[in-house]
Amino acid sequence: MRERGISSHLSAFLKELEGQRCFGDRWLSEAVLAVPRHLFIDQYYDPPGAERPVKVDRHSPTEAQLRVIYSDRGLMMRPPPNHSAASQPSLVLGMLDDLKVERGKKVLEIGTGSGWNAALLAFGTGENRLVYSIDIQPDLIEAGRAKLSEAGFPSVNLMAGDGGHGWPDRAPFDRIVVTVGSPDIPPAWREQLAEDGTLLVPLKTRGLGDPLLRLSKREGQLTGGFTRWSGFLTLQGAFWSGSEDQLQAAGHPALQELVSREAKKVAFPDRVDFDCAFFFHLKGRSIQGLLDCVDWNGRALALFDRDSAMVCVANPEEPVVEVYGNVEAAERLIRDQREWIGLGRPRITDYSVVLAEPGALTEAGEGWIDRRPHATLRFSLASGSSFRGM
Repeated sequence: MRERGISSHLSAFLKELEGQRCFGDRWLSEAVLAVPRHLFIDQYYDPPGAERPVKVDRHSPTEAQLRVIYSDRGLMMRPPPNHSAASQPSLVLGMLDDLKVERGKKVLEIGTGSGWNAALLAFGTGENRLVYSIDIQPDLIEAGRAKLSEAGFPSVNLMAGDGGHGWPDRAPFDRIVVTVGSPDIPPAWREQLAEDGTLLVPLKTRGLGDPLLRLSKREGQLTGGFTRWSGFLTLQGAFWSGSEDQLQAAGHPALQELVSREAKKVAFPDRVDFDCAFFFHLKGRSIQGLLDCVDWNGRALALFDRDSAMVCVANPEEPVVEVYGNVEAAERLIRDQREWIGLGRPRITDYSVVLAEPGALTEAGEGWIDRRPHATLRFSLASGSSFRGM
């Protein structure tokens, strides 16, 4: 092992993460130093769509591999359908900061993946045995045991199983962190969260991104809000659903035909970004993000309105949208955007969220309701704003 070479890569890695203000709590930088990332990466696809993975000898990685591993990049370790990825380090650290990991707190992780996050959690709690991690792929669990032991965390609890069901015989947990995008909030996560505990889950939202939802439990009620945008692979198992993922135009002939038509440029009051599109979702519009569609230099937000047979592609620099299909549907989005502007252009982090049982909320009251199969979410803004329910 070339310790000096690894040390230089690790030093540069720390500087890169410090530049992005990833170390809100001091223990996070200490954890990155104490938990070498290369010990958890057996292979990765570079670029992500490559046919064959780059194989890594974890005990003697090459200089090129170290540059990749010790950079702020998410690494696809295996492609779908049995996919797994090592998330972008800045996102991993941001989630740990959001979770408020503390010494002596018991943590459940949904999605073991490479095992690096479980090791960071073990460092943060101060005791290996307080960390429980589940992955639906048994071979990842077996590999994770070896990696965690080698990295100095042999007592982390690992289990192969469906993370949507949690770990009932080891509950309750002070912290539950979900490291895959979830289209729903399974009942087990709510039930297994301890009083005064925190649940952090990337909530998949119609292909518009996976905003990180942080909920705290007080007297059995879960409330909170979003902390940041993120992007994750989708939760597998009994609670899987593709309904909240991005669409791929290539798999939908009618959609391909729609975007092959001549587009009409429509002026909007403001640029359409992800925060604005999320408000369209709260207003009940049947929009979904598109993965492979025409765009402005590959950086635009493309939306498909299923009910209205319309695709709109937003210019990221100007308040202009290219509309394919039903132009009247774009006019409805313009009205929604004016309401969003009137509310002060709320960002994803501006909403307060209350989690209720499915169907428990029949009216939005001061806010908007988002119904999922196993959970109902009520969104609101600061008191004093005006609201209309969906």
